[in-house]
Amino acid sequence: MKIDLARSFEEQRRAKEKIKQEEAKMEQDFKQKMLEKFQEDDRIEQMNAQKRRMKELEHKREIERLWTERLAIYKAQREEEQREKDRAAAEELRKAEIIRAEKERLLRENAELLEKFYPKASAIEKTKYATNKSKFL
Repeated sequence: MKIDLARSFEEQRRAKEKIKQEEAKMEQDFKQKMLEKFQEDDRIEQMNAQKRRMKELEHKREIERLWTERLAIYKAQREEEQREKDRAAAEELRKAEIIRAEKERLLRENAELLEKFYPKASAIEKTKYATNKSKFL
């Protein structure tokens, strides 16, 4: 159980790191492409130096706004995926608990019947069963 938790924690840590790297790369690529596009637009228009500086600032603000929107959508999708994973994990735990409880109930209900099938030659095992029998009764 602890190994599974540690493994799960490590996987989540790696997944978060990977997502962080992907976000950084996406942001850098997006900003670079947008800057190139806007610079090309500016060259075509051949504005004077003052207008060009004003336009570049406007473009940077627009890029930042667009990136913020895109990142918000991306994060919302990631959060929904995580919630779905959490729901699935909770459902698996619930199912495992139901199965465990049902196994215990069946063992309690059928303890005397199961005793008949226990190896007769094994006195040690029979003693062990007798001591554990109280758990099931």
